[in-house]
Amino acid sequence: MAGATIPLVAAQGLSTAAATTKAPNFVLVHGSWHGGWCWSRVRPLLEQAGARVSTPTLTGVGERAHLIDRRVNLETHVEDIVNHIDSEELTDVVLVGHSYAGFPASLAATRRPDAVSHLVLLDSFFPKEGETLLGHLGPDFANDFNAKAAADLSWNIPPLPAAAFGLKGDDAAWVDRHLKPHPIATHTQPAKYGPGPLPRRTYVRCTQSTIAPIFQISLENVKADGQFRMVEVEAGHDLMVDQPQLLAKTLLEVST
Repeated sequence: MAGATIPLVAAQGLSTAAATTKAPNFVLVHGSWHGGWCWSRVRPLLEQAGARVSTPTLTGVGERAHLIDRRVNLETHVEDIVNHIDSEELTDVVLVGHSYAGFPASLAATRRPDAVSHLVLLDSFFPKEGETLLGHLGPDFANDFNAKAAADLSWNIPPLPAAAFGLKGDDAAWVDRHLKPHPIATHTQPAKYGPGPLPRRTYVRCTQSTIAPIFQISLENVKADGQFRMVEVEAGHDLMVDQPQLLAKTLLEVST
């Protein structure tokens, strides 16, 4: 399916400037406390547009929460993504990392440069070599997360409420039911890139994000990189939940 030519206008009102395009092959990677479940409203829209979509869950959260352990670190999640690509024998991948997943997705892209053709960071972190996610968050968040993890025998960070991501009503209730603690070692292990180059890359910034300040260092890194296409959407941070149509349309457009 990844090589098919498809009419995007037929998919639930989704459209792009071009009438047809090569069908994207998306791997959507969730952020902290979330799981593959968070893409359930977006995935069918992308598939109806002809795209191939997979939504792996990282070790220790979502339906893999029973695997949480203080030894689960950033490298574990990089390997989750790489192993998913290898196991599914995926090629020409549009690798989408939301929020925290910008760290492992960016690193994974350089481990499989032959398979990942496009990196899309969705309101996300983007590390330089050696940086940590807690370093990006700043001392207030770092101290808070460290204290909360230290109070847990397994050293896990309890989830923030869905309202912190700008969600309300039934959307917030649904997300709150599924959020799980997140292993803190994923936030403290320094980023280590692979031997390959980063592929084509796009940064999608959500202009209504309630947590925008935590991405300041990442946005500076993106600007310094000089190779990102910058796209802005009028949406909150968890737009896969409350604006799935907009996200599907955006992903299809940036992947052409």
